[in-house]
Amino acid sequence: MTIQGTGLDPRAVPSAIDLHNNNLRLIRMRWVAGAVMLLATVFSAAVLSVPLPTTALVILSLVVLTYNAAIWAITRRAGEMWLHAIATAQVAFDWLALALFVHFTGGIESPAIPFFLFHLIVAALLLKERTSYIYAVSVVGVVAAIAALEAIGWLLHYTIIPALPPELYRNPLYIAAILIFFSVTVGVVVVLVTPIVRELRDRERRLNMLCSTMQVLPSSLDLPHVLNQLVTSITRSLEAKGASIRLFDKAGAQLEIAAAYGLSQKYLEKGPVVVDHSPIDQEALRGRPIIVEEATTDQRFQYPADIVAEGIHSVLCAPLAGRRGPLGVLRVYGWRPGSFNQKDAEFVMTIARQGALSIENAVAYMELRQIDQTKSQFVRTVTHELRGPVVGSQSLLRTVTRDLAGGLNDVQRDILRRLSDRLDALKLLIDDLLDLASGKVEGLQVPLTTVSVEAIVLNIVDRLSVQAEEKQIDLKMDYVPRGLTVMATEDGLHRIFLNLIGNAIKYTPPGGRVNVRMDQCKDDIVTAIIDSGVGIPESDLPHVFEEFYRASNVKQEGITGTGLGLAIVKDLVERYEGRISVHSTVGEGTTFTVVLPMAR
Repeated sequence: MTIQGTGLDPRAVPSAIDLHNNNLRLIRMRWVAGAVMLLATVFSAAVLSVPLPTTALVILSLVVLTYNAAIWAITRRAGEMWLHAIATAQVAFDWLALALFVHFTGGIESPAIPFFLFHLIVAALLLKERTSYIYAVSVVGVVAAIAALEAIGWLLHYTIIPALPPELYRNPLYIAAILIFFSVTVGVVVVLVTPIVRELRDRERRLNMLCSTMQVLPSSLDLPHVLNQLVTSITRSLEAKGASIRLFDKAGAQLEIAAAYGLSQKYLEKGPVVVDHSPIDQEALRGRPIIVEEATTDQRFQYPADIVAEGIHSVLCAPLAGRRGPLGVLRVYGWRPGSFNQKDAEFVMTIARQGALSIENAVAYMELRQIDQTKSQFVRTVTHELRGPVVGSQSLLRTVTRDLAGGLNDVQRDILRRLSDRLDALKLLIDDLLDLASGKVEGLQVPLTTVSVEAIVLNIVDRLSVQAEEKQIDLKMDYVPRGLTVMATEDGLHRIFLNLIGNAIKYTPPGGRVNVRMDQCKDDIVTAIIDSGVGIPESDLPHVFEEFYRASNVKQEGITGTGLGLAIVKDLVERYEGRISVHSTVGEGTTFTVVLPMAR
């Protein structure tokens, strides 16, 4: 499994977060190492009288601290694309500094040679796997070069351990023994550390991808989004060529493309997969993942020629198993033979299980939306048909009550008045049902546009001011003109605030007040409708936005209403990605607060 265009195993490449953290960690360690080297040199030469090249080591310590400061400054401002270069530069500078330190402290006799092993482990954490192996070979080479150059006299030898034989550094047997031991140790360290680092990087990458996928999938009920997220996450996590999801058709005999990533349009248009003609999918649908090492020669595919033409060499096929049976298959396609292993299959199965649940939830949500739309369309049609006869009956009734069809006695007039009240209530119910049904149907069809909240609310306040004056209610609006707009529809915003302000006037006794306040809070527009009306009992507050629910106190007082207005308001507010809340005290008043995001 390789990264496209590089030929590198992605597990051999540290993540950007790892690189950044390890770069900073190495910089902190170098501050300590440079300071310790400087202090140890001065202490060893001045106090212990060790025959060190003090000046050279002090200069080397200062150089280490200087380039560390430069690397620290660059790392703080560097973007992700420079992280590998910074890591390589750190290792290169340290390699050179350590080589000089070994030379100044005795060459092949230096007790500092084992520090190369420590630095080799750091290089494995920071660098790509191939670079780590190259570094290991170069470490052995530089120690051998220092030993050889000092032995032949081309490089000055420093003896810092007087107890050692003076010509030991020229002894071929000693040099060979040290180099063999050092080379074997370096080889063992590289062979042990590098695979562990690769495995840790691989696990971390997959865990991060798994966590991000698990967070995104349950958060969406949009089926295309869920499917696209699945194939994209799988492809990027495994550094594959592409991935596809095929779901059963209604007959359950064919698998049709539902989402794909990284595949050509020609390959996707090759047609549906007939399960009876695709043994690879038959095996996967039994509930286990199938790994195809070489897809171009495997006879279990329905379209083998298209596999070859697409450049697919390996395939990992996993079932999407729902609660009530298989939903389809998830395929991941590799660039080269043998791209996938058993760990890849287990990882894909984990994603597939969660994906299947998300697919089922999204499908169920789509079905519920379709049912709700059908119900709303039915209610809209029925109420529209009822509206005509009711309006006609009201017109005829007004003709009779105005004595235009002959005189009425008191009993007849009272009966007709009651009938008129019932027709008015029925007309109000029909209008609210039409508003509710129309809003739900139009919400799936009508696009949102930029609408001025200020203009809508000012228009409604002006329109209802006459009604407020008739009830001797003080209706005011407090706001500072700012050109506040939201993404909505004019009709929807009009319904929201006409209902809320109209209710405030309706449920406020004569002599009361209604105050409309509008303000901007960060990226939101906050509109509060505050009245001094009858209020809502605390036990009724959790239910006021439910359809057909009316507060107990208004029903007792005989105030007419349908209980649909606030349900319509809440549905519209949420459609515009806003929220609505209510605070009320019986006998003191009610405050409805609508928060809508500003148009961007």
